[in-house]
Amino acid sequence: MDRILPGVVALVLGIPVLTLVFVPVVVGSYRRRGGFSAVRFIGWLSLPFYLFGLWAYTLLPFPEEGYRCVGVELDPTLVVTDILRLQGEYGLLSNPAVQQFALNVALFVPLGIYLRGLFGRGMLVSTLIGVGVSLLIEVTQLTGVWGLFPCAYRLFDTGDLLTNGLGTLLGAAAVAVLLRLRGRTRARVDAAPHMTAGRRILAMLVDLVGATAVSVAISIGINAVQMVLNGRGSVDEVAWLATLLGALVPFAIVAATVWASGATPGEHAVLIRAREGRRPRWWWRTVRIVFGIGGYLLLGLAPDPWSLLAWLLAAASLVAAFTTRGHRGLGQALAGMDAEVEPARASA
Repeated sequence: MDRILPGVVALVLGIPVLTLVFVPVVVGSYRRRGGFSAVRFIGWLSLPFYLFGLWAYTLLPFPEEGYRCVGVELDPTLVVTDILRLQGEYGLLSNPAVQQFALNVALFVPLGIYLRGLFGRGMLVSTLIGVGVSLLIEVTQLTGVWGLFPCAYRLFDTGDLLTNGLGTLLGAAAVAVLLRLRGRTRARVDAAPHMTAGRRILAMLVDLVGATAVSVAISIGINAVQMVLNGRGSVDEVAWLATLLGALVPFAIVAATVWASGATPGEHAVLIRAREGRRPRWWWRTVRIVFGIGGYLLLGLAPDPWSLLAWLLAAASLVAAFTTRGHRGLGQALAGMDAEVEPARASA
């Protein structure tokens, strides 16, 4: 259970953080680079889970009452001594000291990959950051999570600073080698000259994630106010209001954006604009809203089993992302619009 708990914690905490940062990351990448490579996209999606996993696996589980305090190991070469000492008793791969060394290195390899691949840091800077993060973790352990516990429950080991720094260096070096093999010094993606199904699906995801984030924020706000005014037991009394506003407010944002420009917030995020040929525009833009994320939000308010129509609309929209001319998607196709790709506004 001790090995599983940190992974569960990382997953539980990573999902809401990913929801919060997903839209800004997409917007920033499309504005600066014109898009995502598949590798960078996976990297950004996995980053919150790695950071929470790093925190969880180095600090969890917290100790129970009456635990035994641990000391400090100031000899950074002890890991080598332990490997040599146990080598006669164990084989190389079964040597506990070797396994601990490999784990400490492997734990920080992704950090080097993220620093070099996503943030463009050099190998020296990446390594120094890795050592700094490792030192922060070790000091946190040494101080009992900054005074939360009376004394250290995990060993402060200077050897971890070296192995963690080595792992960060290896991760950064691996990315540097891959970039050199590709003939680049920095991973970049040029703006696509035409629409792709991937860009369309990403626009749909931005709309969905953005609407979900707004809905959750409204629900938390309403419940918090109700708890302050009337106590914890009264939260259920406003559940209907949280559900209603959680759908109507994102719908209003989407509707206002489409009525103003013909494109949804998600389409703006990934630089998709609508080319319109039908009149009156307000009518066909309304069609665009109803058969897109706006219709999905409204159908979600319907009582069962009618709310299932929201999922049918989502499925139809996903199919249309691949099958419509120019990957217009369901809403734009029914509204008689064509999808165009805007050039990235900056190249930095």
